[in-house]
Amino acid sequence: MRVLFTMMLAALVAISAAWAQTPADNTPAAANDSMFVVTPAGKYVLRVGPTIGLVSGGINTEDIEGRKVNPDYWFFQNYGVMVFAPFAKESKVGGRLDLGITSVGSRTRPYEFYDQKTDWKGYIIERYTYFSVAPQISFYGVMVGVGFNFPMKGEMWNPDRTDDVYVVDRNTLKTAIDLRLGGAINLWDSNVGILTLDLLAKYYLTGLYNDGTYTNGFPVDATGQPLASNKATSVLNFTPVSVSLGLSYQFKLGL
Repeated sequence: MRVLFTMMLAALVAISAAWAQTPADNTPAAANDSMFVVTPAGKYVLRVGPTIGLVSGGINTEDIEGRKVNPDYWFFQNYGVMVFAPFAKESKVGGRLDLGITSVGSRTRPYEFYDQKTDWKGYIIERYTYFSVAPQISFYGVMVGVGFNFPMKGEMWNPDRTDDVYVVDRNTLKTAIDLRLGGAINLWDSNVGILTLDLLAKYYLTGLYNDGTYTNGFPVDATGQPLASNKATSVLNFTPVSVSLGLSYQFKLGL
């Protein structure tokens, strides 16, 4: 699916470039009325198209005694569709809605001597996948909004043993809400649509887990043994921040 989205974006850019090079006086009259062509001044234009995340990174903002977190990064794991509706004709201020599959994660060092390594060199990767619905306000390409993330799966694995994956019980995960800030930079603008480079930062206002259910949320000693003072009420959550860089192709729909 991610490869398909990437191929679609490449094809759309090629079509857009070919369309933009077509001489204006050779354009059929019927094309001037097409919903995919830049419309006369004063016409309302909606933009709709696919999105693909090129590279993303994240880190858990919470760690507890005996554990440590570090940033992790991944490629081509975010994809979906977007809609931009300007608040007025020809306005560059409007509402944007993103729907799609998103991932967030972190590197976690479960305890100091994990995997028989010293100096915190051993770690696992945690990765969580969501179906996300994100309403935003776009002001001249600057986007501010929230994301509602519905859990699909969670996994943990040691990068040295990728065939041994711990699958998180989805019942322990909850709908997570993020606050997001980003920007869309126009790379190519044609009669058909606009190709943009999208940069997005997200901070999760809620943890990913139901209270007291995060496996790595309780304190341990250097060998991974739970500390005697551990109580269910003291279990931390997985509360990440993330950044991503991606592309979107937005068809212009004249209404």
